[in-house]
Amino acid sequence: MVKLILWSFFLLPWISLIFLHKLDNEAIRRYMPVAFLATIINTILYQIAWTYDWWKYKETLFAWDKVAQVHTVYGVFLVGTIWIFYFTFGKFWLYFIVNFIVDCIYSFGFRALWKKLKITTAGGILSPFEGIIIMTFIAIILYGYHKWQEGLIDTDSKG
Repeated sequence: MVKLILWSFFLLPWISLIFLHKLDNEAIRRYMPVAFLATIINTILYQIAWTYDWWKYKETLFAWDKVAQVHTVYGVFLVGTIWIFYFTFGKFWLYFIVNFIVDCIYSFGFRALWKKLKITTAGGILSPFEGIIIMTFIAIILYGYHKWQEGLIDTDSKG
């Protein structure tokens, strides 16, 4: 049962991109760079979490993904970033609020579910509130990066 949940967190987001492609065939190409940056940042964050015992995964999809789990970092987080940017980019406050709500659902909902299903250890020193602060900070970085990527931030100093 646990493996089925983990596989669904990995595969269903990727399958959902079929629908996004039908809505806007350029959206995946447009938002993939920011999704890759989110993945890199999350991979580093998960390595820090492992080192400082913020949480540890007991159940993963593969033997080699104990530190940065495939089902979250390379599944729901990566694809979720694309969807959130698709619906909210260009409206910072909407982006911020949607991201905050999703972060709260993850921090208070899924982290509790992972502990109940014994996917993660019951311990860990990072509180849900601290997790939300970190994720909010990352969300702001991602938004700024994507504005730069889209050419909306002028870095030309010719004046």
